[in-house]
Amino acid sequence: MRAKPSAGRRADKSHAKTPTDHLRYIAPFLRALTASARARYHLFTLRSIRRLSVRSLFIAAAASTAITGAAFAYTPPPLMRSDVNLQGAGTCKGCHLDITEQWERSGHAKADRNVNELFGRMYFYSMKQTRGRTMIACGPCHETASYVNQDFEGMREVSKEGVACVYCHAVAGPGDAKGIPPYTLHLAAYQGTIRNPVTTTSHKSAYTGYLLKSDFCGACHSYSNQNGVKIADTFAEWQRSAYAKQGVTCQSCHMPGGPGRNSSEGPPRPRVADHSFDHDALAKARPGAVKLVLTGARNGRDSVRVYATLTNKGWGHSMPTGNDQNLVLIRIRALDSAGKILWENDPFQEWNVSVFGLVLADELGTWPADTWNAVKIITDRKIKAGGSARVRYDIPTEGATGPVTIQAQALYRRSKPQTLQAYGLSEEAYGQERTLAEAVAKVP
Repeated sequence: MRAKPSAGRRADKSHAKTPTDHLRYIAPFLRALTASARARYHLFTLRSIRRLSVRSLFIAAAASTAITGAAFAYTPPPLMRSDVNLQGAGTCKGCHLDITEQWERSGHAKADRNVNELFGRMYFYSMKQTRGRTMIACGPCHETASYVNQDFEGMREVSKEGVACVYCHAVAGPGDAKGIPPYTLHLAAYQGTIRNPVTTTSHKSAYTGYLLKSDFCGACHSYSNQNGVKIADTFAEWQRSAYAKQGVTCQSCHMPGGPGRNSSEGPPRPRVADHSFDHDALAKARPGAVKLVLTGARNGRDSVRVYATLTNKGWGHSMPTGNDQNLVLIRIRALDSAGKILWENDPFQEWNVSVFGLVLADELGTWPADTWNAVKIITDRKIKAGGSARVRYDIPTEGATGPVTIQAQALYRRSKPQTLQAYGLSEEAYGQERTLAEAVAKVP
C-alpha cells in the first residue's frame, strides 16, 4: 500500500501512471482554513478562495517547489499580493502603547508553541502521533499570523506572536463554516469597532461590528478533535446560558476596559477595551462569581460528615471551560481545636469528588488521555453557568476533642499533574492554582 505524502511535500512522481494521477495525492490537503479576500495561498497551506482548478493549483505549487528547492528548506514567501505586509506588535506599540502592553501580558500573546511550553510540547507530540493533523486543527488559532503569511519557520517576528494584533484586527466577519477558524480576513485595512476612526498615515482603518460579538471569540473557543470528541465548548456553553439571552457578551466580562484613548493620535473615549484578559480585571467585572458553602455535622464519635456546595454564580459559561486541561478543584482539610491538621484531601485521588472538568479516555479506555487521542468523554463534571455541584466528605477525627474546624478552597488550575509529568514540565511554572472561593465551617 502506498503512503500518501505529507502536507508540504510533493507527490512522488515515480508512482504516477499518468499526469493526472498526481491529483489524487493533492486533493486531501485542499481543506479550508480562514479565507482571506483576494489572496492566493500556497497549495498545501490554505485553500484558495478563487475558483482555481486542482490541476492549475498543482502546476503552481510544482513550479514554486522547483524554484525554491526542497519543500522543507525554503523561506516561506509572503502572500502573493503587493499590499500586504503584516506587522508585529512592536510596530503597533508606537501608537497603541497601553493596548499593546495589555496584550503582551495576555494569554493570547503567549499562545505560540515556543512561549507556552505546555502547549508546545503537547503540540509537537500530537503532530507526530496524528501525522500532522493537529497542525491544521490547532495551529491556526494558536499561531495565527504564520497561517496568513505562510511563515511556519518563524522567520518574521509577527509569526511568533501567538494570537497576533494584526490577525484579530484583520477579521472582518464570519467566513466559511468549515474554515479553521471560520473567519473572513480583510488584510488591506485594520478592522476595529470605531465607526469613524481617525485617519492616519500608518494604515487604513475599517469598521466591523463583528469584533463586538461573542461569535468572534467563539470561532476559536470551540473545538472537537479528529475523532469528533468535543474538547472545548465555551461558545455553546455561553449560548445556552442566561447571559446570552441578556445580551452579555464575552467582551463584556473579558475586555471590560474604561475611559482612555485607543491610540496616541485619537481622542479620549468613554471606553477602551482592556486587551490583557487579566484575572484581576475579570474578578472586578464579576465579583462573587464563584461561591463555596460548607455544612457539617458529627457522623459518629470519630468522624464528621461535611457537604461542600460549589456554585457557578458569575461565569458566562461552564466552570471550568475550554480544553480538558482546565480544572477546578476543592482542597479541604480538618483542624482540631488547637489548630493541628487532622486530615486533608488530595483532589487527584478522588477525581469524581474534588475535581471538576473533563476526563477523556483513549480507544483502550486509558484515562486521562491526551486531547488528540481521546475517543470519548468518561466524565464531564463542568458546572454550568448558574449551576451548582454538591459533594460529600466523611472526615476521620479520631482523638480530637472539642470542635473541628473545616477549611476549604475552590481553586482553578490550567493543567493536570499527569500531563506535566509526562511532558517534563514543572508544577511551579504550569501547576499554579488560583483561588476562586474559600469557606470555613465549625462542627461542634
